[in-house]
Amino acid sequence: MIESPQRRTAAVIAAFNPDDELLTNAESIATQVDELIVVDDCSTSPASEQIFDHLAGNGTKVLRLDNNSGIAAALNRGLEELESTSRPDFVLTFDQDSLPVPDYVSSALATYDRATAEGQKVGFVSAETFSGHQVPVLGASHGFPEAFDPMQSGFFIPMTTLADVGNFESGFFIDCVDSEFTARVRAAGYSILIGAGCEVGHRLGARLPAKVLGRPLRLRGNDLSFNYYSPFRMYYIMRNGTTLARRYWRRNPAWVIRRMLEDAKAQLLRFAFSPDRRYLAIAAWEGLIDSCRGRQGRISQDLLNRIQPR
Repeated sequence: MIESPQRRTAAVIAAFNPDDELLTNAESIATQVDELIVVDDCSTSPASEQIFDHLAGNGTKVLRLDNNSGIAAALNRGLEELESTSRPDFVLTFDQDSLPVPDYVSSALATYDRATAEGQKVGFVSAETFSGHQVPVLGASHGFPEAFDPMQSGFFIPMTTLADVGNFESGFFIDCVDSEFTARVRAAGYSILIGAGCEVGHRLGARLPAKVLGRPLRLRGNDLSFNYYSPFRMYYIMRNGTTLARRYWRRNPAWVIRRMLEDAKAQLLRFAFSPDRRYLAIAAWEGLIDSCRGRQGRISQDLLNRIQPR
C-alpha cells in the first residue's frame, strides 16, 4: 500500500535469530510501505535460514551481515542500501518483534505533515505507545507532543534527517542506540514528535518480582517488579549510557539528568533484587570503565566469560 505517489516510504527490520513472529510482523509492515528490507545480523539458529528464505520468496529484500555487529550496524546496512538504490522519502526502523497498527505509516505521515505545515523542523516521528504503554513526553512544541527518549522501533525518519545528521552509531552495538540518535537529532535543532495513533505491539523484556526473604515486596498494595536484564545487556547499558551522558550533558543537561534519574530507579531494583546481581555489578563496572576508555563495539569474549552466571 503506497501512501502517496509522490512520497515513497521504506522500512528496515533488524533481525537476529528470529522466530516465526518475524514473518507476521514483516507481512504487516510490507503492506504499509513501498519497500521492505530485513537485515540478518549473522544469525546462528537453525530455524533462521528457513525464515529468511521465506521472506525472500515473498519479495522482501534480505541482506546478510558477515559478522554479528549489533542492531545499529544492521539498521545502517539497510539504510545504506536504500540510500544507494531506491532513495525513498521516508524510512521506518523496526525490531524483529515489533508489530505496528495497520495505519501506522499514514498516522506518522499525518503528524509529520501537520507539524511541517506549522513550520516545525521535524527530525523524525516516534511511536505513541508500545504494547499499551505511553511513550514518555518531553514537552510540547507548537501543540505537538515531543518524545523524551523513544525506542527505536517505529522511528519514521525523513531521509533528509539522515543526510544531515548521519545514521545510527554502530559502535554502540546494542542499547542506547535510539537514545544517541535522538540526542544527536535534537542537538541539530530538530523536533522529535510523537505520532498520534502510532501504536506498536512489542515484546517487552522479562519482569521479575522484587522479593525479600522469599516474599514479594509490596508498594501501595501492589507487588513490586522490575525489568530484568542479563549481565551481557547490563554491560552495554552502562557503557553506552555513560558515553551518552558524557557526550551530551553540556548540550542538553536537563535531558541527560532526567534520563539518568529514570535509569537509576530501574537499576536500583535490578541490583537489589536480580538473582545474578553479582555478575550485573561486574558487568556495570566494566561498562563504566570501558566508556571512560572510549571503548565501543562488541563486548570482549574474556569479559563475557567472566559475567556468565554459573
